[in-house]
Amino acid sequence: MNYDELDTRGYLPVPSTFNIAAAIVDRHARAGRGAKVAVWCNGRAYTYAELQTLSNRFANVLVGLGVRRGERVLLRLGTNVHAMVAILGCFKLGAVVIPSSTLLREYELEKILGNSDAVVALSTPEAAGPIQAVRAGTALRHLILTGDNGEYSWDFLMARASGEFATVGSSARELAFIMYTSGTTGEPKGVEHAHRWVLGTGDPVIRDMIGLTADDICYQPQDWSFMYPLGSSFLHPLLVGATVVINEGRYDPERVLWTIERYRVTVFAAVPTIYRSLAAVPHAESRYRIRSLRLGMSAGEALPPDTFQQWQERFGVTLYDGFGQTEGHIFIANRLNMPIKPGSMGKPLRGYEAAILNDAGSPQPSGEPGYLVIRNADHPGLALGYRKAPERWAAVNRNGWYYTQDIAYVDDDGYYWYVARADDLIKSRAYLISPKEVESALVSHPAILEAAVIGIPGAVLSNKIKAFITLKAGLQPSNELHAHIREYVRAVIAPYKAPQELEFVSELPKTATGKILRRELRARELAKRTADASTP
Repeated sequence: MNYDELDTRGYLPVPSTFNIAAAIVDRHARAGRGAKVAVWCNGRAYTYAELQTLSNRFANVLVGLGVRRGERVLLRLGTNVHAMVAILGCFKLGAVVIPSSTLLREYELEKILGNSDAVVALSTPEAAGPIQAVRAGTALRHLILTGDNGEYSWDFLMARASGEFATVGSSARELAFIMYTSGTTGEPKGVEHAHRWVLGTGDPVIRDMIGLTADDICYQPQDWSFMYPLGSSFLHPLLVGATVVINEGRYDPERVLWTIERYRVTVFAAVPTIYRSLAAVPHAESRYRIRSLRLGMSAGEALPPDTFQQWQERFGVTLYDGFGQTEGHIFIANRLNMPIKPGSMGKPLRGYEAAILNDAGSPQPSGEPGYLVIRNADHPGLALGYRKAPERWAAVNRNGWYYTQDIAYVDDDGYYWYVARADDLIKSRAYLISPKEVESALVSHPAILEAAVIGIPGAVLSNKIKAFITLKAGLQPSNELHAHIREYVRAVIAPYKAPQELEFVSELPKTATGKILRRELRARELAKRTADASTP
């Protein structure tokens, strides 16, 4: 495999036969780099050779359970070595892995299991309850729990599996993993990616955006159930033979700073919310030695100019902001050896052609907002499609362009600037949240008649989720009901999707056909907050 030659479109050549695990683990072991540390997790070092053996064992575990090439495996593990080994083992067998967040509730998992037809699930014992509750009626045959308790425990199965396995020669276009994200209908949307994805997305980020090398130590305190961390803190670093750092457990800014110091991290990746929280740690720049950082990556939401400047001034670290999606990865970015305009997304990375189009599909003039699109000429970094939803994929792929469903503009210098989502999806804490999904959870409460959910600007969360609620006849708003609804919703869907604000209203604005006008609610809320801010 030659990583130094590009084809005429700027892509790294993708062999017809290509397997992610073979490229990011086996290749290094075969080349004599097996003793190199691939992962630090909770103070324990794992070499590339150990990762090869462990992932071989897990591939054999799946074979022993009757899992066949192309069948789906759901993970509910968090971010740890178990998850890394399971992902790699699935790739080796040619099984399709589905990383999922441990924050998801029964409703979401039932939809994902039904859509994916997963035959095996892996979970921690603490997070297994929702899977057990919904597995009846699904294709799920086995549930493996981490630990050493029982016939289907991780330790029991791994101890009996061989450390030798011949990685399958996958087609580069063969399905490798599915990432589930909220959609405009409120149903989780399965975004399907091929093995070639790691080259199509990884090479431009690695070489152009951050100049990643085997000497780098990479760290990102976020969950691999989301595309940005899966690439930037796992698959991309291992592709070049770098080292990644994993911290298990809840996010804590002091612990993150300590980790950067302890492992002498050189490349840190996070969302802007995390960068802001780290900068909020009192005297962080003097209390922690983080000068090992040569740069920071930012994505998931727009990076505020003041955050960019604060990190340069206080920590001496330049943050390279990028824009990407679950359907790909980062494809527009500020990068090395390019002047940065704080607040801008940057320019398209090598191999990507982007544009801003109007409703007629024609290019917008400089400075005029329009639809952000990517040329989709079988780009190796873009998704293959949506699981069991070809019409949804066709709807966002028109006339050779993939429509990101985002609104942006490009300036006279070719820099792209983000404006908003083209639909009603809400970006909060870097999560993409469907209003319909939250509304469905709300109206399942016995007191609620109707609900409408919008995103409103918030200083800390980028967008706060606010719900407007009408009650069933005979019921009156109260502080007790307000509190009960909030707790109820947090028990039905993942807490990060639950509204931070609730407002009882007598009616919701609607179109003549009965559709709720969220845009009118947003306009009302913006006017109200503007008036409140201007009141002495």
